[in-house]
Parts: sequence; C-alpha cells; structure tokens
Amino acid sequence: MSSDEITPKRPRARGAPATVPPATAEVTAAYRAEETWRQTGRALVAPLERAFTLAALRDACARLAELAERQRLRIVEEPLFGLKGDPSEDPPHLWDYEAVLPIHGAARPEGEVNVARIEGGLHLAAVTPRGLGDLRSLYRYMLGKLLPAKKQQLLRPYILHRVQRPAGGREREPDEAVAVAVYVPAVLSIKPVPVPANEAEA
Repeated sequence: MSSDEITPKRPRARGAPATVPPATAEVTAAYRAEETWRQTGRALVAPLERAFTLAALRDACARLAELAERQRLRIVEEPLFGLKGDPSEDPPHLWDYEAVLPIHGAARPEGEVNVARIEGGLHLAAVTPRGLGDLRSLYRYMLGKLLPAKKQQLLRPYILHRVQRPAGGREREPDEAVAVAVYVPAVLSIKPVPVPANEAEA
C-alpha cells in the first residue's frame, strides 16, 4: 500500500473549509492549468464536516485506508477528497465534501463509509500552493476563466482534490501551507434557457 500525500500513513474529509476567503475576494494569483485524463473507478468515500481541517482530512483518509485493509481491497491511487457541487452555481453553504480512497476489489459499505463510482475522462488540473484556504479562489479561476461559464455548466458537478507531498518527501513544517491539486471535469453541457412565465403558462 502506498502512503498518502498528507501524512506518511493515511488521511480524512465534508463541507467547505473554514478558511476560504470571502466571496467578494478577487483572484489575485495566476494558476497554471493543464489537461489530464483520469480513469473511471470505484472508491471508498466518507463525509467531511462542513468546515473541515487538514487534520480532519488526515483522519478520514486514515479510516478509509484501515477499512480497505480489513476488507482486503487494493488501493490503486493516493487519497483524494471530492466536492459534490458546482462552485460557479452553488453557494458555499451547499458545498459538500467527502474523503475519497480509490480501490479495487469487493468493497462493502460500513457505517458512514460508502462505495462510490468515481467518473474518469478529461479533466483540467491546477495546483494552489496556498492550502485549503485558497480553494475558492482557484475554483473561481478554473470555472470563471478557463471554462465558458456564461453558456455552459459542469455536466458532472464533482471536483476532485489531492493534497500533495512536500518536495523531496521531506516532513512538512507545522505551519507550512499545503499544496492542493484540483481536478475539474472538462465535460460541459449547455445551460437551459429560462422560459418566460407567460410562455410557460401558454
């Protein structure tokens, strides 16, 4: 089993991080985005608190890894966490996060842990070095700058994230901001055109 990118053993996560900047904040940093292809697979998932911390994320992913070991599952990828929602459409109080551990094998739900299908395909990937608190800014950049948001929307409103290891595999300093990679599915649909009330009643 490979170690996760948050702690040498395993990690955890639900809800929007408490440290995100206010909605009126402008995107002040330039991010570098690239296309990447992800495989469709299955994963153990566990809900995260609405305002989760890095420690909570570690703990959630550790519990998923322990469950995978008990069920004799093969972990096929480093732990992730997912946002169920479209940050360009949904207000932050509706965002719902979960810890995600991609696995292979006959997985079974247990307690608050469920088994989910994680869709693959083309994704746009970008990294912020400024930790969980910068995610809203990165969402704004990726969905507002890179995608044609005026006429299109995410067909699959589920965004994956991964906390990255420090360079060289060194131990992270306690107050060091983590780097977080974000994967936005590049599958769009045309937004429905609102129908005027008088036409809808005709």
